Amino acid sequence: MRHVLLCAAVLLASACTSTGGARRSPHLSGLAPATPAPAEYRRPCDDPPATPELAFDCDRRSILGMTGEYRVTFAFDETLALKPGYTPRPAQRSGGDEVVFVAEDRGDFIALQHILVAGAGKERMVIKHWRQDWQYQPTEVLAFRGRNHFELAAVPAEQARGAWSQSVYEVDDAPRYASVGRWNHANGVDAWTSDFTWRPLPRREYTKRNDYQVLGAINRHTLTPGGWMHEQDNEKLVLGADGRTTALVREVGINSYERTTAIDFSAGRDYWRKTEAFWREVRQAWADAAQQRKAYDLRHMLGERPRFEALFALADKAAAGETVARADIDAVLDQALAPEEAKTAQVPPTQ
Repeated sequence: MRHVLLCAAVLLASACTSTGGARRSPHLSGLAPATPAPAEYRRPCDDPPATPELAFDCDRRSILGMTGEYRVTFAFDETLALKPGYTPRPAQRSGGDEVVFVAEDRGDFIALQHILVAGAGKERMVIKHWRQDWQYQPTEVLAFRGRNHFELAAVPAEQARGAWSQSVYEVDDAPRYASVGRWNHANGVDAWTSDFTWRPLPRREYTKRNDYQVLGAINRHTLTPGGWMHEQDNEKLVLGADGRTTALVREVGINSYERTTAIDFSAGRDYWRKTEAFWREVRQAWADAAQQRKAYDLRHMLGERPRFEALFALADKAAAGETVARADIDAVLDQALAPEEAKTAQVPPTQ
């Protein structure tokens, strides 16, 4: 599993690829489609739904429509310098091969798990990647407030009505960000757009940059004839000691998921079969910790090693058939979740 941990470490800074290095994205500035759209495509919704009940069913089918096997490209371009003297950084491109499947479905709640499969033959690697949870008409979300701080935040009833929250988690199921948005099914397109949401620095940058502290983002997920696309309208924000925020630069992000039948994802599915029960317990442990603590600061390092290594080591034991107790998982989380420190309250502005 050592090679998997090494690749997972890379994931915290960027995205692994199936070729062992960054695969050049076919996007031009992240804006052009990679390939022509297939001629045959059946949308999850034939017409814009006329009632809330039909809209709910249509939304569910759209979320489930993101499952499948994909070649993925990641493209990020800093487009507009907003701070005097700032020079936009070079564009970033990477990619990989990823399978997305349903980890849980309770009707008004759907969890989609992403798993990367890289390499070939004996060098084939499986990397548990990110997870996205969808909750219909949420009452609360676990919100990022900057400087590694998370807290449960209530969602006003009017904002939640007919909406879905999307909560995104790291490779070890630690929280990254959560936002509330709505699906729109007009004009032959099925797309969900979030509100303006604070996020920690992306994995591709947090070990490389210290000139900003928060990524403010509006996210859009759109189903396409060839798969789906995650578009990001980002602002890199500097947090002042007095609680004020200053924008450094704007960035456009395009994560393109194109369906493929050319990749063998059986290793990824086999890994999940062996570890699914373990990771279900990990998800529950994180959820319980949020409800019990209400707010906490998240540590990335546990002593000399990254937090994810401790949970991946337990997953290795589960994959080998060993019993992993809930107490073993809680012990890792107890180290990772520091008590809330006194700080100036910072709440994302509405845009």
